[in-house]
Amino acid sequence: MNAELDTLLEIKSSNVYQGIEVNDTSEMQRKSQIVKDITKLIHARQLAHEDAAKLLQIELSHLVRIKRGQFREIEEQVLLEMVKKLST
Repeated sequence: MNAELDTLLEIKSSNVYQGIEVNDTSEMQRKSQIVKDITKLIHARQLAHEDAAKLLQIELSHLVRIKRGQFREIEEQVLLEMVKKLST
């Protein structure tokens, strides 16, 4: 059974965005890492989602969507600013 699964799950790249239709796969991979950093900082500071959203000066619903991976339309610089706010 594992041999069949291995055949089906052939790994072609470490960038998960290359397998789907995304214009700039390297940008999406960078954004994904930044969102991971945002999530880690929120947890490290033991912030509730509501408090993190206030600190980031964004709506709670936006933070939830970002953490769920819905950040394609957000500029990389905006995400980096979020890291900066959470780091101070």
